[in-house]
Amino acid sequence: MLRLSIYLIIGTCFTIGLAACTKELDKDASQRYQEKLLDSYRYYPLQVGKSWTYSIDSTYYFDNLGQIEIEKVSGIYRETLLDTFRDESNQLVYRCLKEKQMPNQGWTTLRVYSLTRTPTALIRTEENTPLIDLIFPISQNTNWDPRILIDPNANYLIKGKTIQLFKDWPEAYLEQFTTQIFDGKEHQVFDVIDVLPDDNIILYKFSKRRYAKDIGMISKSQAFFTTQRIDQSDKPWQEKADIGFEAEQTLLEYH
Repeated sequence: MLRLSIYLIIGTCFTIGLAACTKELDKDASQRYQEKLLDSYRYYPLQVGKSWTYSIDSTYYFDNLGQIEIEKVSGIYRETLLDTFRDESNQLVYRCLKEKQMPNQGWTTLRVYSLTRTPTALIRTEENTPLIDLIFPISQNTNWDPRILIDPNANYLIKGKTIQLFKDWPEAYLEQFTTQIFDGKEHQVFDVIDVLPDDNIILYKFSKRRYAKDIGMISKSQAFFTTQRIDQSDKPWQEKADIGFEAEQTLLEYH
């Protein structure tokens, strides 16, 4: 009986010790997770007054009575975090002013959009379209559906014609981390692949974004073309598209 009691005491002490160790390990894991979250937020720093200036070169293609017309739009654009407010769920939302630099006229306002950073996602809502740009914590090969808050089959207007811009998009995923020199400093960067080049006889789509730590988005490349001219499958999309666009956005400066 005495021996059994000793074993019970030893077993109880071991169980208590194991529980304490598990609790300590869980505490460390939770702390590491929080540190990773905070580090992830640095890839899109949100603070009132922050500003990003981009060059954007876009080309639009549209069919005008059988003739492909081309319109090029280039310019310098600035995005500035103006202020914040709380939405209906008490989530902090940043209002961002988007402007275009006009020759000899300074900056003209294009629109205001919003950025919302939840503990696990960055949501960008522009022209009433909320897309999940990033999810947190940021890890290599992470994937998610950026369209989860919208109707992926919704129509969007481009030069007066409707397209289903987000239809059949795959999940976005985060490629490997690399480094890049920007403004004379080395920054850790990663690419988000929304859509790999998807080329078939009636549709082409592609979307890729790059983010840098302590800066935000530093580049974006997108293209979308659609056609019914299946007899011209060997021609470049710029010649056979009924409607489409391609755009390159590059960060020039930030503060």
